[in-house]
Amino acid sequence: MARLRIGVFDSGVGGLTVVRQLLRLGAEIVYLADTARVPYGNRATQTVRRYAFECVSYLVRQGVDLLVVACNTVSAVALDAVREAAGELPVAEVVTPAVAAALEQTQTGHIGVIGTRATIGSGVYERLLKERGARRVSSQACPLFVPLVEEGWCEHPVTELVAREYLQPLHGVDTLILGCTHYPLLLPVLARVLPETRFVDSGVALVHWLQRHGWVAADGARASTLELLLTDAPTPALEQMLQALRLGSVAVQQVRIAEHVLPVGA
Repeated sequence: MARLRIGVFDSGVGGLTVVRQLLRLGAEIVYLADTARVPYGNRATQTVRRYAFECVSYLVRQGVDLLVVACNTVSAVALDAVREAAGELPVAEVVTPAVAAALEQTQTGHIGVIGTRATIGSGVYERLLKERGARRVSSQACPLFVPLVEEGWCEHPVTELVAREYLQPLHGVDTLILGCTHYPLLLPVLARVLPETRFVDSGVALVHWLQRHGWVAADGARASTLELLLTDAPTPALEQMLQALRLGSVAVQQVRIAEHVLPVGA
């Protein structure tokens, strides 16, 4: 029986936190990091839609069976472009599973969300959480977190100072959605700042969601394989990320994707 081939993409290497969870499934995983244009979170919506269309079009050409959008910004503002590029391929995103997980975990109904400016500005988390019964939602944009992670500064003192500034308004939430796939790499810092808070890792939530809804089988008996594709040259931060996630030695290939263009007016 052919092994499931999953295409995953993110604006940078943060989506490897999702890949780490998907590796449990015994699948072939093709991960595309658009490192030449990271971060997406501070860009205009139309620009994010164009980038997403190009990335998904490239992955479709790699013969994947399932597409995973490991980017909260794209999940929040550009799913229409993703689905247009994907055609008939199934598409999974990270927002819906994270919302479901937060609602299952919260004890007080006060849920927090952190993410990029684009993700928080879209209001998608707040809308879904309130539609599904959250008593109160507190949101905070944290635009410096992605460049700090990409720089490899996950445990740097500067990162903790930034986290304390960003998270000060969120004291009192009992469950916090990490609304960017880079953010699980900051969990040690975040837990020091908000020690009484439960955290929702969207990669963990996504795998549970895929299994619960029958999109994938239970944890695979065979080892997964990983192809790592970048749109820019590898950086030392990538190696640090692979080591931090215990992903071992992974072959890295730099690719060009710009020939896949979003149709005008789409």
